Amino acid sequence: RMPACLCQGWQLSLLPAILLSLCSPPSAPEPVTSQDAALLAGVSEDILCFSRSFEDLTCFWDEKEETTTGMCHFYYWYSRDMPTACMVSTWHHGAGRKRHVCVFPSQDVRLFTQLHLQVLNATTNQTKYWRELSVEAVGLIAAPVNITARWAGAAGQLCVSWQPPLSDFLNFFLYEVQCCPAISPGRTCSTTLNPGGQHLGDPSIQSTVSTLTPRVGAASLGEGQRLVQANTWVILRGLQPGVRYYIQVRSKPDGTSMDGVWGPWSQAVAAETPHSSGDIGLCCSTPDLLHVRCEWSWDPAEPHSSHQLFYRPPPSGAGTREKEWQECEEMSMGTQGTHACTFQPRAGSRISILVNITQTHMLPTLSYFKEPFWLHQAVLTDAPQLVQATVSQGRLSLQWLPPLEVLAEQLDYQVRYAMENSHDWKVLQVPRAARKEVVDLRPGTRYRAQVRAQPSGPWYQGSWSAWSKPVVVDAMADAGKGQGRGGGCGQRSHTADGRRRRRRWVWEGLQFQRSSSDAGWLIPSVTVVPLLFSAVLLGLRCTFPSLYSNVKQKLWPPVPDLHRALGNFLQESSKHSQASAFDKQPPEEAVLPCLLEVLPGPRGEAGPPPEHAEGCLSSTDIANQSYLLMSGWEPRGATTSTATP
Repeated sequence: RMPACLCQGWQLSLLPAILLSLCSPPSAPEPVTSQDAALLAGVSEDILCFSRSFEDLTCFWDEKEETTTGMCHFYYWYSRDMPTACMVSTWHHGAGRKRHVCVFPSQDVRLFTQLHLQVLNATTNQTKYWRELSVEAVGLIAAPVNITARWAGAAGQLCVSWQPPLSDFLNFFLYEVQCCPAISPGRTCSTTLNPGGQHLGDPSIQSTVSTLTPRVGAASLGEGQRLVQANTWVILRGLQPGVRYYIQVRSKPDGTSMDGVWGPWSQAVAAETPHSSGDIGLCCSTPDLLHVRCEWSWDPAEPHSSHQLFYRPPPSGAGTREKEWQECEEMSMGTQGTHACTFQPRAGSRISILVNITQTHMLPTLSYFKEPFWLHQAVLTDAPQLVQATVSQGRLSLQWLPPLEVLAEQLDYQVRYAMENSHDWKVLQVPRAARKEVVDLRPGTRYRAQVRAQPSGPWYQGSWSAWSKPVVVDAMADAGKGQGRGGGCGQRSHTADGRRRRRRWVWEGLQFQRSSSDAGWLIPSVTVVPLLFSAVLLGLRCTFPSLYSNVKQKLWPPVPDLHRALGNFLQESSKHSQASAFDKQPPEEAVLPCLLEVLPGPRGEAGPPPEHAEGCLSSTDIANQSYLLMSGWEPRGATTSTATP
């Protein structure tokens, strides 16, 4: 019976302990987390302190259990105040380590006042640790809130925005943003490694982050980089198209009025960039400078997919209000999974295109973005219209009309032709703004010819149009018999306009043939006529010499013999000079014979003859002429050549 009573008494003694354990409040959370300690690991102080809102303060220090000797007392005081003891709580941290924590009462937290901290050994009453600080300089701020990430409306860009962590201090923080591709659903940026081998969330790499000067406008951040800025939004640039990204943000006091260390990273926010338009072959162009037609291809095996095309002008700059996306209504579907839509954009601005494709309700919608483009730089005209194709003398003459008259002066053309059953096309580049071209053909062969156009002027630019409908021509040996036929020239048209046009082409062909025939007879005539005339003259000379002489006299008059005429003249002058040599005149007045050159003088101004002119010539027929004495001529038998005029 005694053991039964002892057992009953033992049970009764446990009842109060059980009731006290049920009524006691749950244990308080640890005031200093391992994350807080890791963020403060770069602070070189024995006593570490931090404030989460600048209205609280927590200080702690770590020690090894084997080095702990007795109890410690923690005191704090502000300038000119008495020291105050803080209730220190001890927490076991890791293997063989203790963490001593002091949480300050809110009424003892003051800003912009020097705070003194002291840890005393209770056994020896000696100072173990000492520190001075200000509460506003030990901020450890939580991550920003309400983080959103969306597409920025441009290729490879995401826009991230957030709100400050403390509503009472809106303009006192810097923010750091990082993004990384979503490699797997369970991994975020804080668990991936950078090329240096360090964790992106590791505070040891804070020194490698470059702080940017706060400025107005969009900051930019590339893939795998981090950005520090004072704005509450950022544009992530240079991202890969069609990739899902994780974005995280953290905050820190800006260091002017408040200071501290970087706080923890926020929860990762996921966002995806649109795919490239080249993945679906999206191509947009204008055929008439008014409307835009976009075409793309999709897997024909998914006929139940839903397609939508949106367009809008791109944002004109940072901070400007974006235009709303407008949906294209004129959707059409072709063969082999091709889709198209035509719309009329607003003139004078660039155009951005976004195509959304929804496959099923279980899969997310895929977006494809096309870079903004100008309407006048995406021209794709229709094929030029061939209006004439004639063959003459083995040459094909083509004539066409431009697809758009407003582009006539800025269009380049190409002409290609090949034998009817051959695919070996010969392509000719035609000068800009030309409307016709002539090519050489091999006689006796049928040819096909086509033409296409491309705007390549200083303002209008675009791609090559489709080739025109082929025209088939016969290059016959006789000129002018080959006439073009084909859909491009309209010879098979049964309308009245077609018959009139055909008659006009035939008449122009006949005129061209007639002019070609005249030109062909002219060249042999010029060559044969002189030969015939020479043969007639030779025949007259051999058969009728007298008649030949008469004809020759009529056609070629005799040319005077200049040598005989000049010889008689010199002989008469010599005789006359010898007769004049016996005149009784003083030697100084004797006139020596001379050789005269007759120079024509002005008409109606006949002056008196020279004083001794009669000694040279007795004829008066040249009395009104001018005489020039030629030097270097000596009369026969003369000893001196000096003569007095």
